[in-house]
Amino acid sequence: MKLIVWLIVLFFVHDFHVYAQSSSDKPLKLEAYKRIDEPAREEVSGIVKSRIYDDTYWVHGDSGTKDHIYAINEKGEIKSEKKDYKGAEIKGVKNEDWEDIALGENGTLILADFGNNCHCRDNLKILIIEEPDPDADEAKVLAEYRIKYPEREGILSLFLEDNYNAEAVFMKSGKIYVITKNESGGEAKLLRLDNPVEDEVNTLTEISSFKFKGQVTAADISPDESKLAVLTYRSIWLFDLKEGQTFFGGNTYWQPIRGVKQVESITFSGEDLIIAEENGDLYRVEVAKIPKVQ
Repeated sequence: MKLIVWLIVLFFVHDFHVYAQSSSDKPLKLEAYKRIDEPAREEVSGIVKSRIYDDTYWVHGDSGTKDHIYAINEKGEIKSEKKDYKGAEIKGVKNEDWEDIALGENGTLILADFGNNCHCRDNLKILIIEEPDPDADEAKVLAEYRIKYPEREGILSLFLEDNYNAEAVFMKSGKIYVITKNESGGEAKLLRLDNPVEDEVNTLTEISSFKFKGQVTAADISPDESKLAVLTYRSIWLFDLKEGQTFFGGNTYWQPIRGVKQVESITFSGEDLIIAEENGDLYRVEVAKIPKVQ
């Protein structure tokens, strides 16, 4: 028992030491440039920029909100010209806890219905939907993949259940990736959905891990797949992606942030990153100004 206690103490001491080494980096104070219009700003938990429709961003809420995605422009304004626009309903599914949205292949969107703050869900899903017209009232589900996490190994498996939690999804080279939320303060896991099928539960494949110094709330990949952006409640991470390198093995950039409450959404937009607060506030950060980690 004493050994276990000491291991836990050493874990947190090491984590604090690593954070303290970087705590001198000056946080960037974010100022909201706009707030998303109603009805699209209810508990915003995901945002992604369309590559089909000009100046179009898709947003959605998490658990307790409607089973809809909403089309807005960069200013947070509703794209549809309908006066009674209510968003596009995702037909045939329920918003258990949608935590992120990403671009898929061939004009599709990926919805991450795997929010699991209670660590009690056994119906985690990744939904592939058609990207609707910004004026559309509904969108069709093309595939629904049930997922689970790989079993933990080592001493932690004796104390922690295998029911992880995650809020970040993205696609690279046709493969869907998930980053765990990292609630324990240790390393977040990067996992991949390999050869998914709809008639069984798909076990994610662990690819890598990284210590983000905070809980991961969103991710997005640049249009040319050369950069990965990862958001936590208090920082932005950027990773250069190159062939032959691991996801976190290239140049790394990190910018602590302040002036925000609960940021859970991020997307690339030209030379900027657009970040959305849960309350609908929008922030803009220049990619080129995020400092490189030495």
